[in-house]
Amino acid sequence: MNRIFLVILIYFFSINVGYSQQDNTLFFMHELPQANFVNPAVPSTCKIFIGIPALSSVSANYSNTAFTVKDAFFKKQGSDSLYLNPDKIVSRMRGKELITSDVDLTLFTMGIHVKKYYLTFSINEKATTYNMIPADMAKLAWYGNSKDFTGKEASANGTRVNANNYHEFAFGASKNVTDKWRVGVRAKALFGLGNVFTPKTKGYLFTDKNSFALNFILNSNVKSSLPLDVSTDSLGKVTNIALRDDANLKDYFFNFRNFGLGVDIGFINYLDDKTTISGSLLDVGAIFWSKDTYKFISEGRMSYAGITPEGDIDNWGQLVDSLQNLFTPVENSSRFSSPLVPKMYIGATRKVHDHINVGALVRTELYRNRLHPSLTLSANTFGFDVFNASVSYTVQNGEFTNIGAGIGVKAGPVQLHLISDNIPGLFMLDNTRNVNIRFGISIVPGCKERVETGPSGGNGIKPLPCYYSPYKKTRKRRK
Repeated sequence: MNRIFLVILIYFFSINVGYSQQDNTLFFMHELPQANFVNPAVPSTCKIFIGIPALSSVSANYSNTAFTVKDAFFKKQGSDSLYLNPDKIVSRMRGKELITSDVDLTLFTMGIHVKKYYLTFSINEKATTYNMIPADMAKLAWYGNSKDFTGKEASANGTRVNANNYHEFAFGASKNVTDKWRVGVRAKALFGLGNVFTPKTKGYLFTDKNSFALNFILNSNVKSSLPLDVSTDSLGKVTNIALRDDANLKDYFFNFRNFGLGVDIGFINYLDDKTTISGSLLDVGAIFWSKDTYKFISEGRMSYAGITPEGDIDNWGQLVDSLQNLFTPVENSSRFSSPLVPKMYIGATRKVHDHINVGALVRTELYRNRLHPSLTLSANTFGFDVFNASVSYTVQNGEFTNIGAGIGVKAGPVQLHLISDNIPGLFMLDNTRNVNIRFGISIVPGCKERVETGPSGGNGIKPLPCYYSPYKKTRKRRK
């Protein structure tokens, strides 16, 4: 029983120490080709761009609605070692807390204008986790049932894990559909590598306030797609889990059997010469897992009256045996699907200077029927030949110190970008609930001149791209 979920937990935490995709500052930096990642309606301002393989865009994000690393650990006086601080962790938890992470490596990407369309293609490697933890479970695990739950239920409802590692092949197109509207769509073929997923968990522990008798009920399952060896007893109950002896990285990373589909959509609306509204809905889809799939089911109900007059357990061995018999997972290797986590961006910009606009953005993730919003205010440059920049302020997860910035620099045919939504968090990793960074290098050949076009009147969010004309003498605008 002690090793049943060992490998799954190792996999889960190895991804989670990476960094949920945020990219709030990037959203209004429309002169960067990578802005198309968060709004497929955004075109490049050059005829063509090509990302440097494996360096075109690297993104890492982490978000925690409950506590920081500084809350979770402390140093004893006279010692350099870190010690877990469960009291502080539990005291920070309210309701259901969300801990997420995202690592996104773009192996290759490119964009090109073909007649009235802007077409994109990218190959991405993604590892994500979205984990919901009820405060009751944390309090029960640390304090036991006597402190807060006598005569009450300690609920496990809402416990969720969704850890995904997958390949993504994305094909996008955008165009102007009217003078004031531009739309874009991106279709994504997904190939899952590894997954841990809990579709539902329902259960509670109730402690009678008079007799202190315990009543347990649990209905949960954990689904996974990983190269595991699962040992079971004669009743089909799991006794051990281990990585398969023949498992290797080559087979893992070149797995294309777990197919999935996803779609992103976006728009840009030009209200007038100074004001633009834009938005997108990303990651609508799912992966269908068929290789190395397992489903571990735990369900049952039990009442235990073996409590002493002082409220202590009368026979721990008997209680543990009862729990193991009832709640030891049963293996089931049926196929399953796990959803992506949809993200929605909606925002507006207003031109305040020839080269500056200001914007407000609301970003929301929809995870297990709960919304997780953030608000970002930003100021963004546009129209400069060599660089564009943005500064931002974000309120997220109850933190009010998220100051971000982004910069894009064009050095000849090479364009570099570096962006973060929370710069102080990068220097105080132990005392932040949100941290992210994105950087990369692209090639933008033949993008030497800039021409402001379209109904936006040059407010930095363009309905039509501008790019270099090969006819050097005439320098005419190409449409």
